[in-house]
Amino acid sequence: MEIHECKCKVKCDFYGCNNLAKYTFSTKGLIKRDLCFCEECLKGMYQAIGKIQTPKPISSPFKLNKRNIKQ
Repeated sequence: MEIHECKCKVKCDFYGCNNLAKYTFSTKGLIKRDLCFCEECLKGMYQAIGKIQTPKPISSPFKLNKRNIKQ
């Protein structure tokens, strides 16, 4: 799945939005066509996804484990 800037002038795919799309979302064949979003709808979708799923931080290779500190 990839998000790219839209190269042609198309309408946003969200229902009720009449803005021109700025970004396209490609699923590489899972959906018949690319989904197009304007900047406002993409920000709204990002905030809605952020409420459901938050990214987990990666463990730093430079931090010592508690087992190593005690020894």
